[in-house]
Amino acid sequence: MKFAQHLKQLKPNPRILYNDEELKEMKARLANNKLEIGIDFNNVWDKTLELAESYVDEKEFTVLYPSCSVQLNITLPLIQLEPVGDPPGYIDYPFWTMYSRAVEERIRILAFAYGVTNEKRFAGKVKEYLIALSSFTRWFEFPQRGAEGNLSNAHFTIGAAIGYDAILHTLSNSEKNTIKHAILTKGLLPFRIDFDNHDSHNIIASKQVAMLIGSLAIFDSDCKEEVEPFILNSCTYISNYLNSRMKDPDIEGLLYLNVAARHILMAVDTYHRSTGDDEFLQHPYFNFLPDLFMYSLGTGGKMSFVNFSDSFYSLDISYLMGILASKNQNRIASWYVHKFSESHLETLLHASNLPEPLEPDKYYENKCSNIFSSIGWASLRSGWKDHDHILAFNSSRSAKNHNHFDQNNFILHVAGEWLITNPGYQDYVEGPRRDFTIGTIGHNSMLVNGNGQSQLGKSKFIDWYTSDNYSFVSGEAAGAYDKSISQWERKIVHIDNSYYLIIDKVIKDDPDSVLSFLFHTTAQIYAGEKILLPKMTTEKTHIRFDGDKASVSLYNCYPKNTKKRVEQHKGAEEYGSYLQVVPLDKEQQQYMITLLVPEVSKNDFAYSVSRDGPLFQMEVSRQGTTDHILVNEERKSVWQKNSNGEIGFQGEQGWISFQNDGNKLSKLTVVNGSCLKVQDDTIFQSSEDMNISAHINKTGAKIQMELLTTTQLWLKTPQPTSLLVNNEEHLVSYQMEQEMLILQLKPGKYEIELYI
Repeated sequence: MKFAQHLKQLKPNPRILYNDEELKEMKARLANNKLEIGIDFNNVWDKTLELAESYVDEKEFTVLYPSCSVQLNITLPLIQLEPVGDPPGYIDYPFWTMYSRAVEERIRILAFAYGVTNEKRFAGKVKEYLIALSSFTRWFEFPQRGAEGNLSNAHFTIGAAIGYDAILHTLSNSEKNTIKHAILTKGLLPFRIDFDNHDSHNIIASKQVAMLIGSLAIFDSDCKEEVEPFILNSCTYISNYLNSRMKDPDIEGLLYLNVAARHILMAVDTYHRSTGDDEFLQHPYFNFLPDLFMYSLGTGGKMSFVNFSDSFYSLDISYLMGILASKNQNRIASWYVHKFSESHLETLLHASNLPEPLEPDKYYENKCSNIFSSIGWASLRSGWKDHDHILAFNSSRSAKNHNHFDQNNFILHVAGEWLITNPGYQDYVEGPRRDFTIGTIGHNSMLVNGNGQSQLGKSKFIDWYTSDNYSFVSGEAAGAYDKSISQWERKIVHIDNSYYLIIDKVIKDDPDSVLSFLFHTTAQIYAGEKILLPKMTTEKTHIRFDGDKASVSLYNCYPKNTKKRVEQHKGAEEYGSYLQVVPLDKEQQQYMITLLVPEVSKNDFAYSVSRDGPLFQMEVSRQGTTDHILVNEERKSVWQKNSNGEIGFQGEQGWISFQNDGNKLSKLTVVNGSCLKVQDDTIFQSSEDMNISAHINKTGAKIQMELLTTTQLWLKTPQPTSLLVNNEEHLVSYQMEQEMLILQLKPGKYEIELYI
């Protein structure tokens, strides 16, 4: 990108939060006083104006720090915050981060209110903040560290840039010079330590973004030579950041991803507004980003997110979705804005060109599961509607400071409730709450001889597959432990959008080592009709976690000889209880199979399990359906048969589902395979190993396939009347005598619709 060339076409102020054309559009939208695509913009504006007026009148404000139980009362006019003193157990607690964010937010709301109304009282309050900030000796909290590791100088710089840009024409020359000098010396110059620093850490990203926004706000002929290097450095960082995000394994959780992404988007939006160039905005990362958040969104119509690493269930991603909806015409981002962000200022700021919203099931064409392999996250879900469920799984190489010792960990959300849970943000004070929140003991992972993981990251996805009715992901996490184990492969299979199989394979250094598999919940734990309290054990293989509206059933399928006990971590009882399952057989190669059934109403599943070395076969009966699941845990294509010999296939994994009414084959999946036989019928055969899933009904079949090489395929079916391959008509080649459809396909992914 020709950054220096773009600066020659710099637009006039205002150009940071909005420009004159955008203000004109917003005023017209409010004057029109009509509902546009379901959003009441006047209601949003009324709330924003009410907030701005409260900021004009306030004489003090409060900053809360729940993690350390501190509350600061900030008197106005603003003065530099004096050292507060570290709370017990903390070193260099960053009080200025929330303090500076509160100041930035006030300037932002007041600047927007001034832009729309042109009322001097809003500009006057902005100026009061800017003059006060200019009097500070520094905008970073810890003098000994400078701008290193401080977020406050980023927030103060962004806030000052927004305010200066918005009220520039109301300032005297002396005031302009004072504020511009403060942005340059207190904001930009300390950022020199991050020149050529391309770390993706959220603090570095925030400072690089502040570098760009601060520079664009004050860039003019008087300081061009001083400011231009900051713009060019920041643009280079943003370009590298966006490219690396497409392949870099690091992720600090959705909270900090949102922080970094929000700032990056703020920068590229400002760059576009200031220069007219939208190349940053069109980067492929901004297609990936909303997908990760949407696949991590809970169900039940609630705004709740996966809380891996240092994160919370509740996140505000309105800014992110607002920009992606309006600037990139992203329809799933528009859906999010309409459903969750109607009352946000972001909706008013970025609603000039919102596309028609499209709900997730339609947007993703019922592709409910997604594997984000580069970061080691997976989402196996049934959909996004009220009674749907999502299981999120992580096995990641990321080893940042905000990550936890939680590899091969998963959480489960059912109909609006988190039933298998994570503790979320770590506690930084040494003690049991910190041990629990950051350690393996607080996650749905595994202990070896009572010990958790000793390394951050050191894990990865080794295999995965997704289709409409059968998806799985396998994570390998032995590298996160000491040398007590050489392998821990956890495979999670989602079957028919109905239930999950968790298959754990562990190779121990010592056969006598004790493995403990953990399942955490804040719900009530039942064995039959009996409530299980901490320290209680049970012999039952069926255990329920009952929430307010939904439940999940855990079936301890294999091995039969296990010890099951409910525990609470002393000193961290607020995070709920956990079920600990310990296989008692002394085997060097230890397996465990758990069946998870997310339920809105309670239904019993019947199952049977048998094992022959690495080959497992299960039969599951549920609601008029019988499933046969066969898996080779050596992850090779071999010939496998069910217990009565009626089903056989060549492959690594297989799921064959029958409707009990008439024993009709209705759905099937074969992973890494080439043949399926039911009784004497060959259902399919292929010249090469492939992945295939099919849903069969009276009128035909829908088939999904993944081919690694050119493959010839034979499918058992009555003669088709129509055949669509990836939505295009395909020539039918059919063997009448064998009742076989013949296809020759090149490598790739295919969706086939067959009508008879």
